[in-house]
Amino acid sequence: MTEPQLSIVIASCVGPPFILRCLASLETQREQGTLEFIVADRAGGEVAAEIEQRFPWVKLLRRPADESVPDLRRNAVEQAAAPYVAIIEEHCVAADDWIATILRKIAEPVAAIGGVVADDDYDRLMDWAVYFTEYNAYMPPVDPEMEANICGANCVYRRDLLLAHAPPSGSGYWEAELNHQLQLAGERLDVTADLVVRHTGPFRFCYYLGQRFLFSRAFAAARRHDVSPAFRVAYVLLAPLLVPLLMARTARRVVSKRQHAGKFLLVWPLLVPINMTYVLGEWVGFVAGAGDSLSRIE
Repeated sequence: MTEPQLSIVIASCVGPPFILRCLASLETQREQGTLEFIVADRAGGEVAAEIEQRFPWVKLLRRPADESVPDLRRNAVEQAAAPYVAIIEEHCVAADDWIATILRKIAEPVAAIGGVVADDDYDRLMDWAVYFTEYNAYMPPVDPEMEANICGANCVYRRDLLLAHAPPSGSGYWEAELNHQLQLAGERLDVTADLVVRHTGPFRFCYYLGQRFLFSRAFAAARRHDVSPAFRVAYVLLAPLLVPLLMARTARRVVSKRQHAGKFLLVWPLLVPINMTYVLGEWVGFVAGAGDSLSRIE
């Protein structure tokens, strides 16, 4: 059997319509190379059955219902057979030339490639709020200051380096640490505006607040052992000040990229509770640890 040039990995947690839209965007690109598609699914039941029925070319890994997204991806990467692994988030759909762009980019040796996350011209302000919150650093065009800031929703890694430098199982959020370790090792990381995915909706307000809380709690819990007790105390005391700082940082990026400023002004009131929830999650994570947040992040 011919070794694939590229393995495409997707973690499946939410189910329809997200995972089905994501796979449908890849289906028309299957003939662009020798490819392998792996979905690590924790939703199970009807979701897994529908993936198998509609997309028989996908290798489906049935995983435990409480497995975290990073560990879903890790298990898929371990099963991958190609020298390079591309990761796309199930909330996203790939541009028509996504796979062709990756194959062109990996023709020359590179450790990792990051792309941009475009909007889906949403009808709902809540979906714009999610987009600005989650992907303000990855909106097109590419920010020169974010040269090695590779987004986990749209990325490619050399498989051997991914396995060698990724944090251990159960450690949660890993992109930032992984990219940092690759840089320390002197590896080449590229970010390109040519590699595009679109982030899709819809997201309900209360659902998203819950997800934002879980993510920030898990993220802070992963960091709490790497910072001093004094830093943790200072964070707990000064956490409320982070809300305006986070909003200002997002606004600066939107303005600098000259993208959707009008939409950003419209969703500004929604960003207040979203950022308050994020800070609250980090506060809890620093004080009490991750709890079961990792297994509940979708």
